[in-house]
Amino acid sequence: MKEKIQAKLQELIEVYCRETGIQNLWREPIIKYGDVKSPHFDELKELVDSNHYHPLDYLTSATVVLSYFLPFSKSVMESNISGELISEPWALAYEHSNKMASYINDQLCKYINELGYDACPPRDAGMINDGYPRSRWSQRHVAYVCGHGTFGLNNMLISDKGCVGRYYSIITALPIEPDDVVTEERCIYKRNGGCKLCVDRCVANALTVDGFERLKCLDQCNVNEEIYPAAGACGKCVVGLPCSFK
Repeated sequence: MKEKIQAKLQELIEVYCRETGIQNLWREPIIKYGDVKSPHFDELKELVDSNHYHPLDYLTSATVVLSYFLPFSKSVMESNISGELISEPWALAYEHSNKMASYINDQLCKYINELGYDACPPRDAGMINDGYPRSRWSQRHVAYVCGHGTFGLNNMLISDKGCVGRYYSIITALPIEPDDVVTEERCIYKRNGGCKLCVDRCVANALTVDGFERLKCLDQCNVNEEIYPAAGACGKCVVGLPCSFK
């Protein structure tokens, strides 16, 4: 079953690129599955937001959350290393990742339904911004519970293919064996106090070894959004690092 879903996801990426006329900006995607019974999903109400959704809030028959990572190509990653503003290829990859994920979620849910199982995308998963922006369905934290990796000092999840890319998910009743949460630390700083390059690369000075100033980060994203309205991102703290590209 996992092979079928992986093949379908790859097919949908190829179809999207062909129909939109853009080059493939991504490497091969990674899919991980999180057990809806995992206590880690309950913990997100404390870690992220008290109103964070649980998978069963979306689908009472759910067995797993299917979390997929769209890793950006090396050329997209390298394009964003220099300068304080995001590069055009990075903005394009960010914009099309979001658009493509909407297409993928719709088509992948239909495919799973055709296989005879329930599936749905997370709804109302956008950012809440009442002075402290956060999500009611944090794709990064959900991806962690599903077994994609561990968080780096830059708050990004370090997957099997690095931390450059975008996470998305659907909730499903597929009879699939869930993946384990990664317990071996992947961040060099958290392992032995080394690296810290992501802190130096943060153009907003939002990152320190002691924490993360979310509003400073958001201000820099807003500056980029004035140039690339569909992006509203930055990404300087995830490129040019030992954990960027694997």
